[in-house]
Amino acid sequence: MGLETDRDAKRGVCRDGGVVPKTGVVVSKQKKVLVTGASGFLGSHIVEAAHEAGYEVHAIIRETSSRRWLKHHWLNIHTVGLNRCAELSDILSKMDVVIHNAGATSGYSKEILQKVNVEGTKAIVEESIKAGVKRFVYVSSQAAGGPSKGTYPKTEDDPDCPISTYGFSKKTAEEILLGLRDRIQIVILRYPVIYGPRGEEMLPIFKILSGPLQPVMGFKPLYTSMIYVTDAAQAAVAALQAKVASGSIYYIADGVDYTLEYLYDLIGEALGKKGLRIKLPLWIVSIAAWWVHDVRKKRLSFNREGVREFKARFWLASSEKAMRELGWKPQVLPQEGFAKTIRWYRYKRWL
Repeated sequence: MGLETDRDAKRGVCRDGGVVPKTGVVVSKQKKVLVTGASGFLGSHIVEAAHEAGYEVHAIIRETSSRRWLKHHWLNIHTVGLNRCAELSDILSKMDVVIHNAGATSGYSKEILQKVNVEGTKAIVEESIKAGVKRFVYVSSQAAGGPSKGTYPKTEDDPDCPISTYGFSKKTAEEILLGLRDRIQIVILRYPVIYGPRGEEMLPIFKILSGPLQPVMGFKPLYTSMIYVTDAAQAAVAALQAKVASGSIYYIADGVDYTLEYLYDLIGEALGKKGLRIKLPLWIVSIAAWWVHDVRKKRLSFNREGVREFKARFWLASSEKAMRELGWKPQVLPQEGFAKTIRWYRYKRWL
């Protein structure tokens, strides 16, 4: 993909519609970082953020993975499964640090979540230890901590209470890593909803809000934290060399407490659309989710477990600890983030 012009390079604008991350992290001596799950939404942005920070970037992808966001001349791509220990060990022996971003998301079966999120994480961290990797940054999820208590943003000191199979799988992976924190430096990042260029999970919402009718799930307010994708990527890179205790956990969010109505307002304003909002009872949403996921077999985050998380209503998290200890700070305000996202969707004709 690359940059279109020298002027674009200075502005940080990518030809694929994303932005070149400005991490504020500069590596004094070039280190090698391995990024798993690099072909995906967040992973591809982490790759760019790490390169911008001065790392020699290596990426692991599956043979079936698309390389559409990875067309960088400086990127070293390795096509290998996380279960191929011999090949993985050889690659890891040359790495200084790892960002483990690969994982199965909400919507997959319990068996796949166990195999990918739990067993896959265990396999790569054990190989990383054998290879002498110094630090292992794990891309986890707010789902591992569970919902917040009312409108009080959840902190790392609050007890964890995952309520979905996906959340339990990420929490289990975290526990495996914490059990190894004396053998390798472990940093865990818990992300909320991530949005931005290249993201497909939120695209259906943007499409719905482009129309005349806008369904709103439930009659009570839903609260959530969010983060723009380049800010999310910069947090992962900051975690590579921040001087923090092994086993540290951080929530990564932009500091805005979104309600579903406010989210609709922001996206609608960026789209230049204002439709009629119709509130739907959650039992109707549950039936629709069952039909889409279980009957039509479409793997979407819109499933019964997703509805269960909606029912919890409060998904707020505080990133104060991350800002204090990682030397990281979100840079993109929601109005700017949604405008950039919509421009990119339209540029790619996704919207």
